[in-house]
Amino acid sequence: GEEEEGGKKRKKKKRKSDDNEDVLSFRTEDDLQLENLKETLRDTPHVGKLVELTRTLDQARAVLTFLEACADRDKPQNSPSSPLAGALNGKSTTVVSLTAARGRGKSAALGLCLAGAISFGFNSVAVTAPEPENLVSVFQFLVEGLKALKYQEHYDYTLGYNYGGVDSDDGYAGGNRGEKAGRDNTKCIISVTVHSQAKGGRQQKRQTVRYVRPRDMEKFAGAELVAIDEAAAIPLPVVRGLMRLKSNHGGKANAGGSGGDDGEQRRLTFLSSTVNGYEGTGRALSLKLIKELRDSNAAKNGRGASAAADAARAAGEEIAGAASKKGEAKVHERRWAAEAAAAKDASAPSASGSPSLKELELSHPIRYALGDPVEAWLNGLLCLDCDSFDMESNTLKIKDGGSPAADSNMELTGGAPSPAECELYGVDRDALFSYHCLSESFLQKLWGLYTSAHYKNAPNDLQMLSDAPAHNLFVLLGPTAEGDSDRKGDAALPDILAIVQTSLEGKLSRKTVQAQLARGHRSAGDLIPWTMSQQFGDGNFAQLSGARVVRVAVHPAVQGMGYGSRAMELLYRYYNGEMVSLDGGGMSDDEDEGSDDETPSESDSDEEPAASDALLHKESPKPRKKLPPLLLPLASLPAPRLDWLGTSFGLTPALHSFWSSRAGMTLLYLRQTANELTGEHSAIMIRALPRRSGWDDAWLPAFGADSRRRIGRLLGGAFRGMEVRLAVSLLGDTVANMNDSKRVKDPAALREMRRRSGSESPRLAPAELRCHLTSHDLQRLELYGRNLCDHHLVSDLVPSLATLYFTGRMAGWGNDGGEFRLSQVQSALLCGMGLQRKGADELAQELALPINQVLAMFNKAVKKMSTAFNNLLAE
Repeated sequence: GEEEEGGKKRKKKKRKSDDNEDVLSFRTEDDLQLENLKETLRDTPHVGKLVELTRTLDQARAVLTFLEACADRDKPQNSPSSPLAGALNGKSTTVVSLTAARGRGKSAALGLCLAGAISFGFNSVAVTAPEPENLVSVFQFLVEGLKALKYQEHYDYTLGYNYGGVDSDDGYAGGNRGEKAGRDNTKCIISVTVHSQAKGGRQQKRQTVRYVRPRDMEKFAGAELVAIDEAAAIPLPVVRGLMRLKSNHGGKANAGGSGGDDGEQRRLTFLSSTVNGYEGTGRALSLKLIKELRDSNAAKNGRGASAAADAARAAGEEIAGAASKKGEAKVHERRWAAEAAAAKDASAPSASGSPSLKELELSHPIRYALGDPVEAWLNGLLCLDCDSFDMESNTLKIKDGGSPAADSNMELTGGAPSPAECELYGVDRDALFSYHCLSESFLQKLWGLYTSAHYKNAPNDLQMLSDAPAHNLFVLLGPTAEGDSDRKGDAALPDILAIVQTSLEGKLSRKTVQAQLARGHRSAGDLIPWTMSQQFGDGNFAQLSGARVVRVAVHPAVQGMGYGSRAMELLYRYYNGEMVSLDGGGMSDDEDEGSDDETPSESDSDEEPAASDALLHKESPKPRKKLPPLLLPLASLPAPRLDWLGTSFGLTPALHSFWSSRAGMTLLYLRQTANELTGEHSAIMIRALPRRSGWDDAWLPAFGADSRRRIGRLLGGAFRGMEVRLAVSLLGDTVANMNDSKRVKDPAALREMRRRSGSESPRLAPAELRCHLTSHDLQRLELYGRNLCDHHLVSDLVPSLATLYFTGRMAGWGNDGGEFRLSQVQSALLCGMGLQRKGADELAQELALPINQVLAMFNKAVKKMSTAFNNLLAE
C-alpha cells in the first residue's frame, strides 16, 4: 500500500527477517526514483555498474554529472551533446564543484567518478587534499568502482601506500619513500596504477591516479584530471593556482595529433568540499572561490549576449546596399548571413576565458537517517551547523522601514559603525557555556564568525575555549551594544564585529628552561617563551609573562574597515593598564546583579554549593541560577601584569602589514622551513607592555635588531623564494631602525642592542668601510654611477652594499648630513640583487617593471651610495 507522510509518498514493502516474520520497510519517492535510475542505466557501459554503488538519488546524479564531464571531454567541437560538453571543448578549464554536509557520501561519489575516469581513458589523474588521510574514502571507493568494472587487483591494477616503495614514476608524491606507517602516519592508499594488457601479454597502456601535495604545483602539470578533496581546508591561493594550471596533454585528440592547442589547454577539475563541520573549516575559502567562478560565468554570459548583438550589428552595417538591382544583389540575405556568423563567433568561448563551473550539492544523508535527531543533537553540541556569513550577498540588507534586516545570525543588524566608536568587551566563560538561551545563541554566532574566517576549527578548539584557564575571549561591539538589551529573544544580542582570543604565557623558571633546552626538549604550551629562549639563548625572557593572540576574526562584511586594528588597540591598552574604571573597580562573580540582557536560567536547581563542597566528587552538575554577566567592559575587568603582547601566524604580506603597521608589533622570529600545506613561514611578533609591568622595554629593539640581521643573512638561502616586497618589509625602515637606538636611554640596554646588531659604534667609520670595500671597489662604483661601465662590473659588490644599507650602517651619511634613505623601488632592487641573489630580469618580472627602468633605478641607488662613501672618506 501507499501512505502520505510529510508531503511525500512512501511505499510499504514486506520483507522476511531472520525469524521469518514480516517486517515493514518504507521507501520514499527518492528511493523509488533511484531504483528506476539504476534499472535504466544497468546496461550502460562504464556508468551502470558505478551508479549501482550509489546510495541516494542526489549521489547518483552527482556521479552521472561527473561521468558526463569525463565522457564529453574528447567529443568533437561541432557536436556537443550537452552544455557541459560545449564548455569542455573550449580552451578554458572546466570545474565541477561538489559541496555537501558531513555524512552525505561526497568522498564516495568522488572515488566512483575517478574509477569512471579510468574507464573513459584518462591516463594521468592527480588527487590532492590537505593530508593523505583525508583521501581514505576516496581511494576506497575508487577501488570498489574498479572492482565493479571488472578490474582485478595485481592483474589489472596495483595499489601504492604511504610507506615503503611505491610503484610510480616519482615514488610517493609527497616524498616519503621508505617511511613506515606509524602513530603519526596512518597507512593509506596514495596511488592506483592500472595496466592494460595486449593479447601477447605485452604492456600497452598505463593509467595512474596518485596523491600529490597541494604545494607541489609542478607535479600537476601533466594531469588531465585534477580532483581536489576538502578544498575548504586548503588555502584559497593554492586552490586557485591549481585550477589555473593547464594540462600538457589533454586527451585522445591531442594524443593523436589533431587536438592542436585546444587539446593542450583542456583541463577538467573536480572540486569537493564540506560546507559545515570541521572538515570544511574556513568554509569561506571554498565559498569565495565558488562565488568567483559563478560571478565570472555570469559576467561572461552577459558579455557574450551583448558582444554577439554588437558584432552582428557591426557586420550588418559593413554590407552596403547596391545602387540598382537590389533583388539580384541579395543585400538582405547577405546581411542576415553575416550577422549570424558574427554572432556565432562572438558567443563562442574564448581561449583566455575563466573556468566554466558546474555546481552540485548533496543533501540526503547516508551516515544518518533522514531527519535523525542524533545528527541534529551532534551538530548543535559541537556547533557544526552554526550559521556562516552568506558570501552571495556581501552587503547589509535593509527592511522596508529603513532598518537593517538579518536573514541569519551572521547578518549585521546594526550596520557598520565607526571603528572609533566601538568598544572591546570581555566574554565570561561560565556565562558563555551556561546553556542559557541567549548565551547559546551568542556562542553559535561567535563560532559562525570563526567558521567564516580563515581559521581551522576542531572540537578541541571548542573544548579549549570552554575550560582552558589561560585562554580569554574578547569581542568588539558597536556603540549600541548596551541598548540592544531592550529587545527580546535573539534580537537582544549585539552584532559581533571582531573576535580576539588570547592565551597567557610565560613566568617560567630559568633553571627549568635551561635544563629542558640542554636536553633538546621543550614542554608543551608557552609557544613564544620557549621559542624566544631557544632562538636568542636568553633564559630571562621565559621569566617574563605575556599574552599571545591566538585568533583574530573580523566579520566578513566589514573586513578592511579598521575593526581589527581597533580591537588590537583596545586590547593593548587593556593589557598595558591604560583602562580606567570610573565605577571604582570591576564586578566579581559573587555579585547578585546580572547584566540587563541576562535572565535567570530556567531551572529547578538549588542554591550554589559552598566553596568547600566544590570538589569533583561532590559537584552537582546542574544549571546555575545566578549567572555572571556575559559581557563586561574592559574597564571593569582586572588586567593581569604582563610584559609583552605577541602573536604567531603564517607570514603573508597582508598579515605582516597588519601586525607591524596596525598593531605596532616587531618581528622577532621567522621559521626557516615553510609549512608543507600553505608554504608559509611561521612568524612571531611581539610588542612590549612597559607601563603595566614596570620593566624597561629596551630588550625589544635589541631582539629586533638581532632578528633583522639573521633574516638578512638568510634571504639568500632559506628565504630566497620570498617576494622581494615582503623581504624589504621584513627588514623594515632603516631610518626608523636607526632611531630605535636613539630612544634607548639606559646605557646597558643600548650596549646590548648594539651588541646584538653587530655594531658597537652608531655610525659607519672609514676603517669599517675599508673592510667591506677597497679603493678599487669604490672606483668601480664611481665608474658605474657615471654610466661608464655595465652593471655586471659591480655585481660582486652589491651584497656588501645591501648589507651596509639594511643593517643601518649608513646613518647620518645622507645629503648635508641628513639621514641616508633610498626609495622603495631602489630598496627592493638592492635587497633582491644583493641579499636574495636575484637577477635583474627576475626582479623586472616580479616587480612588473621594464628591464631598462629596473637598471636605471639600480644605477641611481649605486650612485647615491657611492657619493655617500666618498663623503665619508673625505671627512
